[in-house]
This record gives sequence, C-alpha cells and structure tokens, in this order.
Amino acid sequence: MVAWAIISLATKLLARATFVKSTSDLFNEIIPLGRLIHMVNQKKDRLLNDYLSPMDITASQFKTLCSIRCEVCITPVELKKALSVDLGALTRMLDRLTCKGWIERLPNPNDKRGVLVQLTPDGAELCEQCHQLVGQNLHQELTKNLTVDEVAALELLLKKILP
Repeated sequence: MVAWAIISLATKLLARATFVKSTSDLFNEIIPLGRLIHMVNQKKDRLLNDYLSPMDITASQFKTLCSIRCEVCITPVELKKALSVDLGALTRMLDRLTCKGWIERLPNPNDKRGVLVQLTPDGAELCEQCHQLVGQNLHQELTKNLTVDEVAALELLLKKILP
C-alpha cells in the first residue's frame, strides 16, 4: 500500500513537472508588447551611456540636447512633453546642462514669465560629435541579430504604432 502511494505521488509529480512550466518560463514566453518596447529602450539607453561616457555625457542629457536641437528654441513645457519627463526632473537636467555650458535659457518674447531653451555653440558641437560617435554603431548593435528585411519590417511596424 505504501509503495503504491509513493509510486502514485512520484508519477503525479513527474507529470506535473513535465506539463507545468515555471513562472519565469511563462513570463518570458508571454511578455506584453509594452514591456518588450520598454526593455529595448533600456538596452538602447545602456548602450548610449556606454558609448557616450568618454564624452562625459549621459543618455538622458544627450536625448535632451537632441530634442532642443530639433526645435532650435523650445520652452521647458514643450521639452517636458517631448521627453515625457516631469517638470522638476527636467528643470534639474536643464540646470546641469547650463552648468556644463551646453544650453542657455533666454527670455521668452511671447511670455514674460517664461524662458526659451537653446543649445550654445559648445552644446551644438557636442551634439554633433555624439551623433557621429553613436550613429551607426548603436544601430548595428541594436539590430545585430536581425536580417535587413527584419530591420525594415521592424521600422515599418514601429512607425505604424506612433501617431
């Protein structure tokens, strides 16, 4: 009787181990799209930080400079929306970039209480150097496991997601 109970229990445990996957396996198989996009963005930021560290600039600082560069002159509120950060964090970032001499705040002619943010010549030069340093290397590192057709399909699908 005891032997039969042990065999029965062992059979049940073996069957369960065969058919039930661990929680981590299930999580890795069904990662929601938003989480995957977030993980790719984190990988991109880690790579950016690695590439940019010799130039004493972080990925967040670089993205801020690029956003300012695209608009030439931008308000902090517009920049906050473009970067999807809170205004307090952005203000601290702008303070650091100002201290490094990469941006300047100018009075906003359309709003006496507001300011406009623009790159300084040093900031524009740094932005260009960073683009040259990172450009193709980052793209190649992010897409190294994809075929040319897969990269094109990925770009097309990501653009469809964006407004």
